[in-house]
Order: sequence, then structure tokens, then C-alpha cells
Amino acid sequence: MNIKNKIQKASLSIAFFGMVCGMNSCTTQKEYSQSNDIDYPQPKIADSNLQNPTVIGEPFMILGENFKNAKVYLGETPCADVTVSATEDTIKATLPRIFDVSHLRVVNAYKQEVFSEGEYEPVYPLTSNVEYPTFITRGQVFAIKGTNVDLIYEVIIGGQTIEVDGANANPSQINVLAPSQLPDEVTIKVSTYNADSNVPESGSISVEDAGEFFDPVEPVVLFDFEDGVNPYEPGDVTPENGLDAGNGISKGRGDHYLTVRKADGDGWTSWMGQLYYDTPIDLVTFTDPHLSFQINSETSQGYFQLQIGQNGNDNGADFKASNTGNDGDNYVFRATNNEWQWVTVSLKDLELSDWGGGLDKVDIKGTLDFVKLSYKQGNGANPYILNLDNVMITDGPVVVANELEGFETASYIWDDNGGGATHSIDGGDMNAISGDHYLNVHLNGATGWNWTGALKMDNSNNLDLSGVTDPHLSFWVNTGNAKGNLQFEIFQNDTKFGGNINTENYFVETSGEWKLYTFRLSTMAWSNWGGDAEKPDFTGTLDYIAFGFSTGNIDGERYEVNVDDIMITDGPMF
Repeated sequence: MNIKNKIQKASLSIAFFGMVCGMNSCTTQKEYSQSNDIDYPQPKIADSNLQNPTVIGEPFMILGENFKNAKVYLGETPCADVTVSATEDTIKATLPRIFDVSHLRVVNAYKQEVFSEGEYEPVYPLTSNVEYPTFITRGQVFAIKGTNVDLIYEVIIGGQTIEVDGANANPSQINVLAPSQLPDEVTIKVSTYNADSNVPESGSISVEDAGEFFDPVEPVVLFDFEDGVNPYEPGDVTPENGLDAGNGISKGRGDHYLTVRKADGDGWTSWMGQLYYDTPIDLVTFTDPHLSFQINSETSQGYFQLQIGQNGNDNGADFKASNTGNDGDNYVFRATNNEWQWVTVSLKDLELSDWGGGLDKVDIKGTLDFVKLSYKQGNGANPYILNLDNVMITDGPVVVANELEGFETASYIWDDNGGGATHSIDGGDMNAISGDHYLNVHLNGATGWNWTGALKMDNSNNLDLSGVTDPHLSFWVNTGNAKGNLQFEIFQNDTKFGGNINTENYFVETSGEWKLYTFRLSTMAWSNWGGDAEKPDFTGTLDYIAFGFSTGNIDGERYEVNVDDIMITDGPMF
């Protein structure tokens, strides 16, 4: 967006509201379909309370007609929070915070548009209260915080100039990608759209190299189907498709998943449809973005291709062993035999095929315009069967190294300590988060630091971690309407070590929701509970891991912990 030279210094005291009647406008009719000459309804603007110049980010109203499903723009920049009245004659919207001097445009459901005759100039407030980071890591993102910091368009760090786009940033924080080559000490200077801001330069800031591991950002969920709406778009042929229509399988994660099934698939010939995610995804805060999702092919196989758009270009990619790490993936997803399995693919290393869209490689610090999953049978078996869940952009891969306990059978090993807790499968007032079953442990009128018993897990015995690069203990917890707490016990080299869910009060409350915990084993605060070893070795073998249902600081209240899907993951679980 080239607006550096169009910075407005108009006073913020300009009155924003005040009806402007008889607004001059022009209307254009664009061809909506190549196959007919229908005269589609034209949008018209009668009145608006949009002033000129206009304060960024403010709500405004447009009166007129033929506004069905309208979208509103300042030039090419979309406005937010657009709502159209039931009579299709009133639009309420919010101005973008960054835009060029532009015409106001309204485009209706029939792709007909109207635009103002005059252009609107943005009024930018001051950027103030700026907080710089205390240190910077080479090649990674850092944050600048303050008031209206999304109105920073340029950052100079260590003599290097970085252009930043605050259009998708929070007004209180903007993220900046640090160059990979920086001296050990730098200062930061910024430029803002309102030149009167005069933001002071930072003091001296230390620069460090990236460590072996990084703390991931939250994933972007493309499809988890938890709204109960089927987003599948049929293609040239229409397979059976719907939510939760698997045959003889449990749920993936959450309450819903998508099923696509076709009895007479024909390889690469027929395009069966797609899932289309068209909300832009800013990757700048991601260190190692991956496309990750769960599949279950029942007793057959299924497949889709990947199409990615970026910077107005796009191209496609296929899934194979070289990018998924699974030998069973060869232009088809591996047969899962009624199990849910993760597929995770690095966007940095993704090899794009030439589909004529012009995108050569994914810029992992850029913005994805869209992501499409295009359903074909590929090299798959017949019939075509694919159940899908939890399609995400994750910061790092999702790799399950060891599945310790999922509670999908009625049997589990409970080491009773005489603490009086009640334990059972599915004993809480909730659904499982993964699969169909979970473990419930509860005790009314608990006393503090009572070890009520422990969960022993066969799959955690003689647990070899030598092939796991970054072992994490990952699991789900739901405390219902009560409070809960857990401790962890491991044994190695004739020494018992203990750890906690490290909260300030040694209890957790999830208010009836499932919460994912994922702890890097090497950085947990392990205490010596008996023996001579100083610390555990997580590159070797553990004799066992056990979950201790300890009440912690819960005293005189109900103690409840529901736990599900206990895993060792290579890196964090998302």
C-alpha cells in the first residue's frame, strides 16, 4: 500500500458524524455471467454520514438501495463489520484503519458496484506510548507495543529498513520480522502515518541467536467442523459428504468431523469437490508454519490435493512420503485402518507443482490468500473414503511419538492410595475431547495435597525417547464445574522424580471446557522424590510415567479432573 506520501495531519476534532445528503456517486454494471444478458439490480447511494477527511476505524452508515449481501471498500481496502438491513437499503460498516485516498465503493451480491464521485482522505491519530522489546532474536519476529502502533509503516533496526503493513495488526501491537544479520546491540527507530507522532528512538537492545527450540504461536484453525455446518463444495461429480458419517470409527478431536465417500472413484479423472478457506492468513509471527490435519480412511483410502494462493498467484501440491514423512503416502493418504492419524507438512519445504498460477514457493513470512483442499482419488483404493478433522496452520509439525493412554477401552490401571477418590470411564458431565471415552476422577470435600491415587500406563513403561527430538508430555484436562490438579511421577536410574502443572495456586479450573496441556519435558521443574540422580535424561529411556491425582491446594471443595488423550509428542501438540 503506497500511502507514505499521503499522510494526513488533519485535526482529530473534525466532526465524524453529520448526515451528508445527496451524495454524488457513479454506478457501473459489470458482466455477472458470460452466458446471459440479465440486467442485475444496481446498487445506489443516496446518503452517507461519512465525512471527508474521515477518521480511520470509525463506524459509518450508507443509505440507498439494492445492497443485497453488499461488501464495502475504500479503494481496494475492505471495510469491516459490514451489515445490511433486511430491506437492503441501509449499510452499517467500519472504516479500515489504513487506506489510500480513495473512492468509497459498494459491491452487491450480483457483483454490481457503485462508487462515490469524490475521494476520501484518512485522518491518522498519533502513535504513542511505544514499548520496544528488551531483546531481539535474529531471524525471528519481535513485537512493538503501544497506542496506534499499527500505524507504523517503517522500522529501522541496526541500520536496516523494514517496511511493515499494519493493516492486519492490532492497534496495540505490531509484529516485525528481525533480519537474520544484525550486530549484538541495536537501536530501533520507527516512522508512522502521522508524522507528528515523533516516536522516540529506542535505547540499546541486545540481539541473540535463535535457540534449538522455539515457543510456537497459536495455530490458525481452517476447519474443525465444530459449528456443525458442512463446508464441502461439490465438484464435477458429487460424492456422499456430511458431518460425522464415518463407519465404525470414533470421533477425531471435538464433536464433529467431515466424511467424504464415493463407491466408484476413478483415480485422477473426476474432481469431487473442495474445502475452500478464503480468509487471509498472516504467517509473519510463525517460525515454522505447517499444514496439519487428522485423517481416518476406515478400511480404504482417500486423498485431496492442496492449492495455495499468495500475492495474487497460486499453485498446487501433492502429498507424498517426501513431505509427510510417512511411507504410505504416495499421491494418496496412507490407510489408517479405522484410526485417526496426523498429517503434517512444512510450508517452507513444500514443493509446488506448476498449475499455471505463477506461485513458485510459499513465502513463510508472507500472507496466504487462500487454502483449498481439492478432492480427488489420486492413487487411492476403491471405494474412496476419507474422514477429516482439525485442519490447521501450526507453528511446527504435529508429531505423536507415543500414545500413552486414550481410554477407548474400559480397562485402565489405577494405583489406589486410599485417598477416597472415585474414578471411572466417562464419569463426568461432558463428552470426550478425543475419541469416545475419557477418565474421570473426583472427590467431594477434598483436603489439600492428598495423593488420591495414580494412573499407571502400560505404554509408558520402558519409554525410549532417544528418537524423539523435542519430547513433550501432551494431554487434555477438563475440571467440570470444580477445581483440579495433577502431579507427574517418572522413574529413571533408580531415582523417582516429580513434577506439577505449574500454576500459581497449584490448581486449575477449566469451567467445563477441555484444555490442552503440552509441556517440554526437559524444561519442566522436576523435583527429586527419592534417589541419587540429579535430573532426568530425556534423551534416554524412562522406566515409567504416572499421573498422580493430587489435590494440590484444593481444600474443603470438590476436586475433579477429567483427562483424555495422553501422549508423548515430538514438539508441542496443538
